[in-house]
Amino acid sequence: MRIALDAMGGDHAPSVTVAGAKLAADEGLLCPGQILLVGKGDQLGSELDKLGLPHKICVLKGDEVELPPERGECFPVLLASQVIGMHENPVAALRQQKDSSLAVATRLVKLGHASAIVSAGNTGACVAFAIRHLKSLEGIRRPGIAVTIEGEDGPFTVIDVGANISPKAKHLLHYGVMGATLQRETCGKNTPRVGLLNIGGEEGKGNVLAKEVQELFRSSGLNYIGNIEGQDVFNGVCDVIVTEGFVGNVLLKLSEGLAIHILHVVNEELVRAGVQPEVINKSLAAITRRSEYSEYGGALLLGVEGIVTICHGRSEERAIKNALKLSRDAVRCKVNSKIVEEIGKLQG
Repeated sequence: MRIALDAMGGDHAPSVTVAGAKLAADEGLLCPGQILLVGKGDQLGSELDKLGLPHKICVLKGDEVELPPERGECFPVLLASQVIGMHENPVAALRQQKDSSLAVATRLVKLGHASAIVSAGNTGACVAFAIRHLKSLEGIRRPGIAVTIEGEDGPFTVIDVGANISPKAKHLLHYGVMGATLQRETCGKNTPRVGLLNIGGEEGKGNVLAKEVQELFRSSGLNYIGNIEGQDVFNGVCDVIVTEGFVGNVLLKLSEGLAIHILHVVNEELVRAGVQPEVINKSLAAITRRSEYSEYGGALLLGVEGIVTICHGRSEERAIKNALKLSRDAVRCKVNSKIVEEIGKLQG
């Protein structure tokens, strides 16, 4: 159990990534030796020194690297000379930045030195490096990004939210299988309800792709409940929502923006009504926790060997800590091997 943290990725890196790693270690989620901080040695060393954290500089030479003890108190710092910008072209980064923190983190997983990657950096580049360098899981054609969100009936998963904007019906069926497996293994739901995001709830609704997918789902053996509309997303109708990456990405970002807007409006109205600030803060704290992306830390790129967790670019230390926990839990419950098993049943 080692996790490669792209310590240079994100709007506030490397200070928040290092602080998030410390928080994960302080809370006993992982030992310092299990968190591989990947990036520029001088910057990471400076941040670690500020926090008084012992660390060891490590270099990946060919396929080998000498790491401190996994259960030790020393943070490994894996050197990488390049950093991929948040707005860089993913394809160009894949070709030109072969010693970037994201590239080195991916290689660590590919070579078996780490079980997972966590990055708050360029999402497109993270997906591109994972697809290019990590093998697809057996039976999976295209990976999908799965994000878990809190709804009225607990956590639910939306897949895909951006990895595949032009899917085929078979890809969406696989997303349903992967999402259901994730819900079962991490949320304890034995028979997760799977729904297809569509323009109407009636059977046969949607475009050609949607109609073809409905037929596949009905004969898949999944607990498929049919089409769901946008208004049903948060009300607990299903545990897994399957959609194409374009729509899923819009849904995710719209939901984040709307949650922030509503919280601001509620706060303004309470202030206008004369409610004391401390009362407002206490009252809204629980709502904020349920609506903030940082509570789950990140989204999993499902369908590739190794666990890949993609964080929000503006992630702060708590989000990084929760992303490390999400990755740890996915490794522990062997999500990938369970997905392969379920895909095998589907094909059989």
